[in-house]
Amino acid sequence: MKVALLFLGAFCLTSAYQVHTADKAYLIKQKNVYELFWHVDQPTNYHPELYQTARSYSIADHVDSYTDKTVVEEFLQRWNHGMLPRGRVFSAMYPQLQEEAVSFFNLLYTAKDFETFYNTAVWGRFNMNEQMYVYALTVAVLHRDDTKYMRVPPVYEVMPHLYYNSDVLQKVYHLGVGETTVKKTAGGTEYYMIPVNYTGWYLQRNDESEQKLSYFTEDVGLGQYYFMVNHDFPSWMNSVQYKLPTNVRGEMYLQGHKQLLARYYLERLSNDMGEVEYVDYYKPIPTGYYPTMHFSNGLPYPQRENYAMVPLNKHQYVQKAQQIETRIANAIDSGYVEDVNGQRVNIYTKEGSNVLGNIIQGNADTINPKYYGHYDWLNRKIFGFSLEPASKYQVGPSALEVYSSSTRDPVFYSMYKNIVNYYLNYKKNMPSYTNEELAFPGVKVESVAVDKLMTFFDHFESLLSNAAAVKNHKDAQSMLIKARQYRLNHKPFTYHITVVNSDTRVKGVVRVFLGPKYNVHGQELDISENYMNFIQLDQWVVDLKVGTNKIERNSHESSYVVPDDVPSDVLYKKMLKAIEGAETYTYTTKPYGFPDRLMLPKGKKEGMPFKLFVHISPYDETKTHQVESSIWGTYTTDGRPMGYPLDKPVKAYNFNLPNLFFKDVVIFHKQLEELNTTG
Repeated sequence: MKVALLFLGAFCLTSAYQVHTADKAYLIKQKNVYELFWHVDQPTNYHPELYQTARSYSIADHVDSYTDKTVVEEFLQRWNHGMLPRGRVFSAMYPQLQEEAVSFFNLLYTAKDFETFYNTAVWGRFNMNEQMYVYALTVAVLHRDDTKYMRVPPVYEVMPHLYYNSDVLQKVYHLGVGETTVKKTAGGTEYYMIPVNYTGWYLQRNDESEQKLSYFTEDVGLGQYYFMVNHDFPSWMNSVQYKLPTNVRGEMYLQGHKQLLARYYLERLSNDMGEVEYVDYYKPIPTGYYPTMHFSNGLPYPQRENYAMVPLNKHQYVQKAQQIETRIANAIDSGYVEDVNGQRVNIYTKEGSNVLGNIIQGNADTINPKYYGHYDWLNRKIFGFSLEPASKYQVGPSALEVYSSSTRDPVFYSMYKNIVNYYLNYKKNMPSYTNEELAFPGVKVESVAVDKLMTFFDHFESLLSNAAAVKNHKDAQSMLIKARQYRLNHKPFTYHITVVNSDTRVKGVVRVFLGPKYNVHGQELDISENYMNFIQLDQWVVDLKVGTNKIERNSHESSYVVPDDVPSDVLYKKMLKAIEGAETYTYTTKPYGFPDRLMLPKGKKEGMPFKLFVHISPYDETKTHQVESSIWGTYTTDGRPMGYPLDKPVKAYNFNLPNLFFKDVVIFHKQLEELNTTG
């Protein structure tokens, strides 16, 4: 089974990923897949030999090479009728374009073998709209069995225009047409280096405090992460049809966005900014958005002025969204939703939060799509200020309507505060956890210590070559352009937890959370009013012997995080050397995750206090469940709700059990050169 988790979904118990050494067959397939993504806007210039494959391959002549002939017939009918032309803007949040993308995905997905899949992908590379092609191919690679654990290049390297500002891409363009600048040399390879900044560096707006957070919201690793998790379990993908789990995606959608919202709030506090504001359809939106970005065809991203009102042409969506809001609120208060047959379905059950999440997201598993609609999609449409299409193939999506750029717009977080509030209200209607549900008899957390927490900015490099026009394959190979950008990072740290177990040898589950100690006004927060602002940093299983147990866990071991992607040019060379037998190439069964760099909020130079919360609960093997994910690898759940024990309202008086521990920690933000002297 495959599941997508949004940020720190608090669902994964243990991530039992493995590292494998690739054999030659795997390497050749991985190399072929990797090459499909490069210079998709100039397919005849990059790997022109594939052009003959694309010209000679006929989908209609290979109907029997796909497991579902109706999929082939439907695609060919669409293709012959006309699909989104090359060079146009694509977003999966436009129904017509989504249907076409899904049609091509199904073609790739139902190919009987890798050869058919590859030939179909090569054909699509030369014929399909570039952005639609990357979208469908990415989802297919994630979900096909014969491309399992294979990497696709980071999307910020495949389509840099979705991640970098226009001034950066303009510099790349000039390099592509022959204008030169100083080259750098590393390891005998020459390349161009372009310094990259964040939005607002050139035209600083004094009335726009959100620009202080652009290093977080515009982090390409965060954008890449949000892109990937939304394609591991796309909203249009029906669980039954594609053999996915049917009882978790809605809860993951709600809990995942709740965690992402809490992570953003911690970053706001680090910059002396307060709570995330709600956003209203009929009131001015305080925070503007000036993306200074454009799509690959030159069309600029829509912008939103400070204190702008929702445009009148969006009120058709506002009316529908308000109807859905009433239905969602009524369901939470009454305790039931209506299915397509008008039958009442109780949502205050073990599966209830999943049902509620499916409804709010409006995904393919929603219990009543016509009645509950697509609330998430409507909000993106309304608050993103996208342009209304001039025709079905002339769309101007907002940042919210493109997963790669969604987290860049500050209104994204306000929008999800509205949505997460339904989740919180739903949980508030449930009884708080009792002592028995929180306790672990015989187990006491004696002490918790953590290494000094230090964050800093350091340089990261990524490839921009795909944004350059090339004359031929040789130029494409030699045109190496890199972006160099300061990004938030932290020193590795270790938890040191001392646990006393007075009973028999037993297994336990350790959960570690981080949350605010003070609000923006300097007032200390009680856990009962602050539980929803904690993010989960890690979760793992421990064996507890009788007596004193010393538990240590490094931050890099977290089940949720992964290091930055290796730049594509570096990884590609490793593949070639491994194919030649010059070195080994390894791959992991957990290919993606949340960026390790962003695990901690920035904090402050003088130090900023936070609260660390550690909870150890009994491990009941009879309630565990193993899940396989394209993003997270194989992981195990323990049957408890996502976010436990901070998923429901907390009563401070019963959060003083011996197996719970609150620890004051301080996060220091330092200059890179200060680390060795202050660490």
